[in-house]
Amino acid sequence: MARTLVARGEEVAALDAALAGAAAGSGSLTLVEGPAGIGKSALLDHVRERAAAQDALVLEARASELDRGFGFGVVLQLFDPLLAAAGPERRAALLSGAAAHAALVLAPERGDRADEAGYAVLHGLYWLVANLAEERPLALLVDDLHWADVPSLRFLEYLARRLDGLRATVAGALRPHEPGAPAELLRVLAGGPAARVLRPAPLGSDAAGELLADALGSAPDAAFRDAALEATGGNPLLLSVLAREADALGLAGTAADSARAAELGAAGVAPAIERRLLALGPDAVAVARAAAVVGERGSTADVGALAGLDADACRAALDRLALARVVREGFVFVHPLVKAAVLEATPPVDRMRLHRLAATRLRERGARPAETALHWLAAEPAADAQAVADLRAAAAAATAEGAPETAVDLLARALAEPPARELRPRVLLELGELEARMQRPTAAGRLREALDGGLVGDDAARARASLGNYLVNNDPAAALDEVARGLDEARDPALRLRLEAFAIEALIFVDAFAPEREARFAAGRDDPDASPVMLAHLAVDDACAGRPRAAVLERAARAHAGGALLEQIGPASSTWNLTTHAFRFAEAPEPCAEVLRDGERLVRERGLPVNPFIEHAWAYWHRDFGSVATGAARARLGLEAVREMGVELTTTAIAAIVAENLVHLDRLDEAAAEIDVDMGAARDTYIEPFALTTRGYVRFLQRRFDEAEADLRRVVALCDARGWRSPHAALQRLRLAELLAAKGERAEALALMDHDVRVARAAGLDGALGSALLVRALALEGDDAIDGLREAVAVLEPTPYRLELGWALHDLGARLRVRGARRDAREPLRRALDLAARTESTRLARHAREELEATGAQPRRELLSGVEALTPAERRVAELAAEGLTNRQIAESLWVTHKTVEMHLGRSYGKLGIRSRRQLAGVLQPAAA
Repeated sequence: MARTLVARGEEVAALDAALAGAAAGSGSLTLVEGPAGIGKSALLDHVRERAAAQDALVLEARASELDRGFGFGVVLQLFDPLLAAAGPERRAALLSGAAAHAALVLAPERGDRADEAGYAVLHGLYWLVANLAEERPLALLVDDLHWADVPSLRFLEYLARRLDGLRATVAGALRPHEPGAPAELLRVLAGGPAARVLRPAPLGSDAAGELLADALGSAPDAAFRDAALEATGGNPLLLSVLAREADALGLAGTAADSARAAELGAAGVAPAIERRLLALGPDAVAVARAAAVVGERGSTADVGALAGLDADACRAALDRLALARVVREGFVFVHPLVKAAVLEATPPVDRMRLHRLAATRLRERGARPAETALHWLAAEPAADAQAVADLRAAAAAATAEGAPETAVDLLARALAEPPARELRPRVLLELGELEARMQRPTAAGRLREALDGGLVGDDAARARASLGNYLVNNDPAAALDEVARGLDEARDPALRLRLEAFAIEALIFVDAFAPEREARFAAGRDDPDASPVMLAHLAVDDACAGRPRAAVLERAARAHAGGALLEQIGPASSTWNLTTHAFRFAEAPEPCAEVLRDGERLVRERGLPVNPFIEHAWAYWHRDFGSVATGAARARLGLEAVREMGVELTTTAIAAIVAENLVHLDRLDEAAAEIDVDMGAARDTYIEPFALTTRGYVRFLQRRFDEAEADLRRVVALCDARGWRSPHAALQRLRLAELLAAKGERAEALALMDHDVRVARAAGLDGALGSALLVRALALEGDDAIDGLREAVAVLEPTPYRLELGWALHDLGARLRVRGARRDAREPLRRALDLAARTESTRLARHAREELEATGAQPRRELLSGVEALTPAERRVAELAAEGLTNRQIAESLWVTHKTVEMHLGRSYGKLGIRSRRQLAGVLQPAAA
């Protein structure tokens, strides 16, 4: 069919501009949206031709209705041919570094780890695109996006948000409001910052006349043109079909032919295609139907086999179909509407029979299970054991590739086949595990049926683990019961460790489990052979309870075991990270940092993207011991990562430390935007005290005293119920006492701080003691307040709590100034200003500077150069460069482009007054992480 671009100048200009931008390193996404036949594919053809003429690498894919069940099917169409043609060395280079995780989809034979597949695969595919775009400009073209599989759409959306700085353009075509299309994903894709949507309009009179003249050989009469235009709505494809039919019927396009033009246009594509096929003979009909079923992944031999023809007869039929403009380039249909018309005209029984034949043939020639499974999905169930095997294998591959929705559909179809009776519990287990992970309501029924069907040993334990994971939010007691029974049945050590971690995490996170939690922990404390998982939880619980510092440090060290726990359960679990919090609560910054560095090393070795648990812990580390600017940068990185994962509880937890660091950066409104929200899923969980403390503190600083007090009193009650007495646990009494002191309710504030002073002294926590003495002094007056602040300063001096010491010095200087001792006030205030610079706390710096000015002193001005002038993003990039990472490794670690890394490093060099990365380590402070 004619693919002449008529009246598409605006669209062509936009697509050409996108190509030019990509060549210059400014990538973009362009979507061409419109009804079938409006010319979307012709515009993509233009992009292909123009990009190839500019020596860009062009990778193409066309989705189909069949592809919806093929996880990463569009991705495979884009990249498989390129990688298949590449030699071993080039293939290894393209899939190196962070791009290695793309191998889970593109080279599954490598057997890469799939611990965090869904997350890592997108990251790996992005870096594959980045690798290709480094070599030369890249154009990714995807037609019929409305039929694309969900995992591929997720990748395209992930890529679209990171195109800036890449020499790559993505162009896609889609129909709006297509039934069954993933509308929300397509909406997000179209609404991204790098996206532009083109909506070609129907052709007008002049353009329609031009198209008809080209097909008919001469300009039609205006009456014929107008009749054709009205009948087709100006749709270029329908106009082309009408013109071809008119030509075949010998119509000259005169006014007398206008009525016939209206009839032809109203009939649409299907009757015209059916007439063409019938005219070509039964072989052509059989081949067209076979080609429509096989799809573009098949071969000419496949088409011939399904049509029941030998090679010569099949080729002859394909030649006739090509001359009739039904197919092009072998057996690819000229337009999806033509293919749809052929399938519609194929009786359903024949269509399902052809799909079953296609599945069998593809399997016999060694096709991937995912390819055969597409045809089993469209075939009628027939209790075929091979169909069940293919569908399960395809589901396993989809799961490893991070496409659980696809895997669920495949396993549901395997159940419908149905499988043999003895195999049914296994299929139910596989399906139930996935549905539980996705929190689908059918999960519990599947898993219970699997257990009732006779699962034993590790299989039964797996089912109970998934059932517990599904039930924990709605029926926690039942969840724990299932996991306990799973522990009795499990034999595999790794599975037992995971079950134990889940069981204890459930006890920790859900407040309703307090009695069971205490009983389990009591037994763990008496067990000399307690597992590393139990030791990690006991270490945090001991720290929060205010037990002796030495005991906490000993348990935390045993739990970490030099990184063994991390290796055993992997960085995707939050359990290994508990030891970092135990070390931090025990005022041991170096062991805490060492655990986090072990985690970072493992993440890098496995080529994983940003780990939110690591970023969360580093953010707290920097709040307490380092730079709040770096803490803010790392917290923000973790928050972006966890939002990608869509885990609400972890999002709330990380949002809290983002807000805390923003407060110290004097960005109170931004902090409020992050945390001044409903607790949602965090309510009555382990997360709530931490998030609620931050929300209450932010509200206190906003002088919303009543709301702040309600939050902070609830935190104290929650912590008391859990037995958390340590001032470090959630800063619960510290924050409430500070608020009460500001309101003038000094007696209760003093009582709260007297409690914290006793606990801190008994536990040997000098930092906690200093913080309690500081807040206690705020509730005193006159000389008592000044003496209390001096004691807080003296206690905090030898501790690693630089920011807290800065505030103690500030408050001491402020009280001295108010008492009229301006000269005496200046020294602590200058020291506070110095500590504000070291910890990069803009808020402390502002307050200390204002107090110094009030004493008559002239504080130093904010630096426009030096470490303090670096933005959080510049600081993080500079720190990684100082650790020895290359620009490529930094970009992979932080999800940014090379261009962004180069920009941040260039700015950092200027501010630091250096010329190379070799000088970075000597000028960055503090040195840790």
